Amino acid sequence: MDHTRSEQRRPDGRRKQQRARQKLGIRWFTRIGWFGLRLLLVLSFLGWWFVLRIEERPSWPPPAEAVTAEEAQMDTQAFLHRDDHSVEDLAIPMARSSAADVSFYSGGEHFFPPMLDDLRGAESSIHMLMFSIKPGDIADDVVAILTERAEAGVEVRVIVDGYGAKVDGRSQGLFDQLQDAGVDVVANDIFPIDRDGPLGEGRIDPWQDEVGNADHRKMLVTDGQIGWIGGAGFEDHFADGRYHDAFGRMTGDIVGQMQLVFLTSFHVLGGPKPDDMTFDRYFPEAADPGMIPATLLHNVPGGFLPGTQAIREAVENAEVRLDILNPYLTDPGMLDRVIAAGQRDVDVTVVVPGASNVSPARDALEHNYPRLFDAGVNVFEYETVMHAKVIIADDTVVIGTINLDAWALYRNHEIAVLFTDATVADDARSVLVEDALTRSAPAEPADAIWNRSKDWFWDKLVYFI
Repeated sequence: MDHTRSEQRRPDGRRKQQRARQKLGIRWFTRIGWFGLRLLLVLSFLGWWFVLRIEERPSWPPPAEAVTAEEAQMDTQAFLHRDDHSVEDLAIPMARSSAADVSFYSGGEHFFPPMLDDLRGAESSIHMLMFSIKPGDIADDVVAILTERAEAGVEVRVIVDGYGAKVDGRSQGLFDQLQDAGVDVVANDIFPIDRDGPLGEGRIDPWQDEVGNADHRKMLVTDGQIGWIGGAGFEDHFADGRYHDAFGRMTGDIVGQMQLVFLTSFHVLGGPKPDDMTFDRYFPEAADPGMIPATLLHNVPGGFLPGTQAIREAVENAEVRLDILNPYLTDPGMLDRVIAAGQRDVDVTVVVPGASNVSPARDALEHNYPRLFDAGVNVFEYETVMHAKVIIADDTVVIGTINLDAWALYRNHEIAVLFTDATVADDARSVLVEDALTRSAPAEPADAIWNRSKDWFWDKLVYFI
C-alpha cells in the first residue's frame, strides 16, 4: 500500500518539477525580453546623442558677412593662400544670388545626355564633385570624356567620397585611368583613421566626430559658366531607371559661388593649388548674371547647416502647396513639420520609394504612414527606387543632395540650391513632381503583424539609418 502511494507521488513530483522549470524559463524569457527592450532604448538614445549632439550654428538666413557672387573670386584666392585649413573652415556662408537660366531634369535618361554634352564642350576647366563613380557604362563614358578633355589641355579636377566611390576597391581602375591622363583627384575619407587609400593625402584629422561624415555632394561646374546640382552619382542604376533622380542645370552669378565651394573643398582635401593664383580662369564674368533669385546651400559637418535650416523654414512657411520627393523621410523633426503642414490645410504631396535601397528607412517611414494620413498628407510610392531630393513649398524650390534623414541633415557634407520664383516653382512641379506621380501609386499602411512590428523597430532606430 505504501509502495503504491509512493509510486503515485513520483509523477506528481515530476509534474511539479516540470512546472517549476517552465516558470523559470518564462521568467528568464521575460528578463531577456526586458533586457533587449532596455538595450534597444539605450542604443536609440546613444544614436540620438551621437547624431544630434552637434550644436547647430545659426546658418540661415544668410548672415551679413555671407559671400556674394562678386566676392567669390577674392574669397577663394584668400582661402587658398593659406595652408592650415581644416574641414570646419569650409563653413563659408553664401549670400543670396541669382541665376540666368534654370532647367530641371527628371530621370537619368534625361539629365545624363546634356550633362555629358557640357563636359564635352568644356574648354577651360571641369570641376566635378561627385559622391559616387562606379564601374559601368555611364562611368566609362564620363571617364572617357574627362580623359579626352584633360589630354586636350582642359584642367580637370575631381572630388569624390572615398567610401561612396569605392576608390580603393572596384572603382580603382577608373581613378587610375583618370590620374594617368593628368586628372587631379582627391577623396573625402569617411573613415579618417584609415589612411591607406591612394587619393587625397591631406585628409581629415582622425577624430571620432568626423567618422561617418560622408561627402554626399553632387555638383559639376564647367568653364566657370555652367553649374549642375542634383542627387545622382555616375552609376548605371541612375541611367537605366532602377533609381529615379533629378538634377538642376543653371547659369548666372550663382555658378561663381559653386566654384568657391569646389575650390576650397579641393584645397582642404589636399588637392594641388592652381598654377594661376589670380583665379581669373575660374571666375569669368557671367554673360548674363540672371534675375532668378537663387541661393547656394552647403552643409558642413560640425553644425554649419544652412541647407537643413532653409528646408525647415520652407516646410514651416508653406501656405498653399508642399511637394516632397525624397527617399529617406525619417528624421522625427522633419516628419513633425510635414505633418504640421498637412494639419494647417496645406496641400501636401510626398513621393517616396516603392522599393528602397535602404529598406530600414522605408520601414521607419511606413510606421509613420498613419500619422501622415491622419494629417491629410498625400503619400505616393514610386514604382522603383525614388532617390531624388526635391522640396517645393509654394514658390520656393530646393533641389540637391539633402535627404530628410538625421544623418544627411546633420552630419554629411551636402549641397543644394534654393530658388524663390513662381515660374521656376511651376516648372519644377511640372517636370519633377508630375513626372514622378505618373509612375507612383497611393501608399497603404502595413497590415501584417510582422510588417508592423518591423516598421516599429526601425522607427526606434532612425538615428542609425
